[in-house]
Amino acid sequence: MVRKAQVDVADSSDRFTWVDTDDLNGKTNGLHYTAEGYKELGKRFAEKAIALVKR
Repeated sequence: MVRKAQVDVADSSDRFTWVDTDDLNGKTNGLHYTAEGYKELGKRFAEKAIALVKR
């Protein structure tokens, strides 16, 4: 329910965006990201931030 609300807000305006992180935890940890997951998270945040600034 919380995730749906977050996605709905992200979809409600071109001033918001959604960054999916479901695949960043690795196969053995459902709570924390892997080292590579944190690097990928930073890349995704940066890409989305740049896209928002360019709008």
